[in-house]
Amino acid sequence: MVTLVLTWIGAVLGITIVLVMALGPVIVELDGWLAQRRRERARKVATETKQQAAANVAARPVFH
Repeated sequence: MVTLVLTWIGAVLGITIVLVMALGPVIVELDGWLAQRRRERARKVATETKQQAAANVAARPVFH
């Protein structure tokens, strides 16, 4: 009985490891794609913030 349980556990772990190894490149590509999206979004927000700050400075009159 113990042998049967250990055999099933080994089979399940073995299949899991093989599947994770096979899907490794897909996981890496997805991670790269998500990281690129985060970088582009951060760059867009930074650009918008700089433009808004420049517009705020230009809109305020300076009295001397």
